[in-house]
Amino acid sequence: MAADTPVTAEALRRQPRFPADFEALTYPQRIDWLQRQLEAADSPVRRYQLVSERAFEHYANGANAEVVVACREVAPQAFHLEYRFVCAAADERDPAGSIQGMLDVHADAMAAGKVNLAVQVLSTAAWVQSAAGDVAGAFRSYEQALSLAEHASPETLNDVTLNTATLYVMHGDREYVQKGVALQVETIARFRKLKAERPDAAAYFDDVIALTQYNAGVAHALHLQDYARALHWFGRLDPRNRELRKSALVFSALSATELGRTSQARAWLAASRAAPASSEMDTAYLACYQELIKAKLNGTAQLAPCRDLAENTPLEVSLDIFKRMADLPQPAWRQAGMERLHGLFVAKLEPQLKQSSMRAASRAELSRLQLESKLNGQLLEKEQALKRAEQDKLRGQRLLTAAVVAILLLVLLVIALRLRHDRRLARQFLSMSVHDGLTGLHNRRHFEHHVEREINLVKRAQQEGTGQSIALCLFDIDHFKRINDSHGHDAGDAVLKQFAQRIKAVTRDSDLLVRWGGEEFLLLARLAHAGESHHIAERIRTVVATQPFTLPDQRVLDVTCTVGAVVYPRAVGGESDVPWQRLVQLADAALYLGKRKGRNCWVCIDNVVDTAALDRILAQDLEISVREGLIVLGDGLEPSGVASA
Repeated sequence: MAADTPVTAEALRRQPRFPADFEALTYPQRIDWLQRQLEAADSPVRRYQLVSERAFEHYANGANAEVVVACREVAPQAFHLEYRFVCAAADERDPAGSIQGMLDVHADAMAAGKVNLAVQVLSTAAWVQSAAGDVAGAFRSYEQALSLAEHASPETLNDVTLNTATLYVMHGDREYVQKGVALQVETIARFRKLKAERPDAAAYFDDVIALTQYNAGVAHALHLQDYARALHWFGRLDPRNRELRKSALVFSALSATELGRTSQARAWLAASRAAPASSEMDTAYLACYQELIKAKLNGTAQLAPCRDLAENTPLEVSLDIFKRMADLPQPAWRQAGMERLHGLFVAKLEPQLKQSSMRAASRAELSRLQLESKLNGQLLEKEQALKRAEQDKLRGQRLLTAAVVAILLLVLLVIALRLRHDRRLARQFLSMSVHDGLTGLHNRRHFEHHVEREINLVKRAQQEGTGQSIALCLFDIDHFKRINDSHGHDAGDAVLKQFAQRIKAVTRDSDLLVRWGGEEFLLLARLAHAGESHHIAERIRTVVATQPFTLPDQRVLDVTCTVGAVVYPRAVGGESDVPWQRLVQLADAALYLGKRKGRNCWVCIDNVVDTAALDRILAQDLEISVREGLIVLGDGLEPSGVASA
């Protein structure tokens, strides 16, 4: 293609497709592949194709700053709506420009009949609007997105529904909170249907369903004060859910206390103290709720956890806690609640008010006025209670007035923070599963999160002169497809489970063992001496081959495996900057050679003589590289023992 060919939709379609295994690469591997292709790009169209794909990869992984760099390097064409969308959405420095850019893409997507894209763009624009303080505009955008979402994909519909529900619960009066809960219930039903249709993603659907049930319980407990209904939702959660268990127990105890069910409240309070804290969410404020419950049940409790609430506590939680403190009959608690409400106003509300202004929309403004009327009623009640209970009534009235006004305005302003928090939480749940559901081993994601730590340990050891090294062993079950075809997938699953148990039994606690995918497994082991990698590979081969595997129908089956290994950094000439992905590729090449040599063996790359030829080694058969003197192999082609290089 000529170097000056203009970038058009047709020219872009004629570009070479990406290789079939591109989707199987990790995020860093995809970026690396795209960069190498860019260096060889011979036309503006090819360059546009590669840079835009790089922007999509960065956006999908939350690297918005890198997206902006790509969009500046190659600006999106008018016809390329998806690229225009990510370029507009990633620009966090100019919210107004970002919103306008997305609204333009939405209009063009609707004109082109791309409803799913139009809904995604509108939902993202609404999120940015709420973050910028335009809650009324966010309401309009979400409601418009909801009206279109039934024609979009299930994932897009669920995303819009949950975000709209969050906005209703946080911003609306009782009617809007109930509307938000109804949307949550609708989403739960939809996710259950999707779970039945896609059992391979059951863990993800279960996590989102549990989080939505928990949020419905919080909406009833903290916003609707319908404590019986709150207990219904908290009771739906699986007690084995470690991330939500402690929070659900605390809010269940709070709801039971408000309903006068003291025995239940005491039991749940005690259970909450024994439950483990969430590893994904900061829930230190639960200690304050526990003391509030104790104060209601016993009349005495520790004030410090509430008085010294952390500064990063979510604003809506702080407001609820301080209001509950101000409602207690104990003077010290009431006084502390009033003072903290006033402190919130001075520290957080006033600075935000000076920087924010909000446009009114009829429905959003109606909700705001209804909430204001309700809070003004609370103001009168608080003033009367303060007159009866406190000698310094003038000071108390000022504090209470400021606190209630703060509640009104702060609820409007914190919606952006809550939406961002919920989006982040959803991403956290997407990443929670790091275990393989079948074998119980860790999975590829866990390996990618921890391999850099092991690489850095080796690099540090090299700098200190201690000579630390590691081995990467990639191995799989020989003729596994034949097992599935001959005996059924249940038999294949049984073999995978027993295979994982045997390998785990001969590895150390310091080793990193994961199921890499299908019948492939990957082991990262720290080495005590140079030849230990051979012994590890032979140990893996032996523990699999020496004893038959038992199938579900009690028949036995002889199973073998083939191992490909590489030693780092010794195998790469002591070069410590070789990416770990290249090491896995070397191990895979060794595994492939072992398969060709007859299986039930191991092949270890002991040394890459010329690391500058690494690309060449990976591109050709290893036996050719041995003949050319580029690498040195060790192998166990005879099952009787470990062979040397």
